[in-house]
Amino acid sequence: MLLRRLTDFVLQSRLKAMGVAFLFSFIPLIGGSISILIAALVTLRKGAFEGTFVLGAAILPYLFSYAAYGASEEAELVFIATSVIVAINVLTWLYALVLRRYSNWSLVIEGAALSGIMIVAVIYLAYPNIQNWWVAELTHYLNKMVEQATVQGDTVVSEGMQAKLAASVQEFKRYATGIMVVSAVFNAVLQLLLARWWQAILFNPGGLRKELYQIRLSYLSAIIFVGVVGLAYLGQSFSLELLPIAVTAFCAAGLSLIHHLLATNKTAWLWLMLVYLGILFLSYIGVFIVAFVGLLDSLFDFRERRLI
Repeated sequence: MLLRRLTDFVLQSRLKAMGVAFLFSFIPLIGGSISILIAALVTLRKGAFEGTFVLGAAILPYLFSYAAYGASEEAELVFIATSVIVAINVLTWLYALVLRRYSNWSLVIEGAALSGIMIVAVIYLAYPNIQNWWVAELTHYLNKMVEQATVQGDTVVSEGMQAKLAASVQEFKRYATGIMVVSAVFNAVLQLLLARWWQAILFNPGGLRKELYQIRLSYLSAIIFVGVVGLAYLGQSFSLELLPIAVTAFCAAGLSLIHHLLATNKTAWLWLMLVYLGILFLSYIGVFIVAFVGLLDSLFDFRERRLI
């Protein structure tokens, strides 16, 4: 089995793990993801010290790539992209430490949400006018798209359509930073999930499913979630940025409860398909409904009370 051979090889020694992670980082598209999965796997199996070396090997090529651009016109965008990738990989490693220590996905999700909140706070402190930056960048991007479409003769964008696009930008700017941060943070969680799956199928078959079925966020998290939703409803700008983070965390908890409840149902696949189709077609409304299920579980602990 190829996966078993790769696992045995990278776990044999620090240098082998670092070398494989470093080389995979140069492979387009999937190589970078595989390299951080190796770092996370080593962290889960051997701890923080060994994982740190492999993490360094996994992110080093990104630093080389940024240095190669020098002072080019694209340097700023390359710096942002490199910073985001490195941050995601470091977060994956940090969450792996939490999971190794506690074997508790609830703490991982809460840690991810907390780190997301802290990142948004730091961004707002460092760049108080971040919303204006989003407006400028998105407007510039949309204008380029309109110009290209007009030059190619594919379509004619009316003034009314341009006004709608401008209004959409003004609306999106209130959530843009939060959406960007939650995408990065839970990308790190997803990478950790894949690394845990890798570990589970080789060393603990069936263990990952049991862990994922027990995700339930704390009562304190529920209070914070209600507070964020309430303040966001009132239009408080910072809470609007935190809303995507809070909703995503409780959506994960809600899905965990749903999977737990349907685990012994013979038609579980059908019900789960309906749940995910509902989320897909209802969009953010479906996500909010599942997040509300997660909130109720935090308040009433349905698994412990055996109410349903």
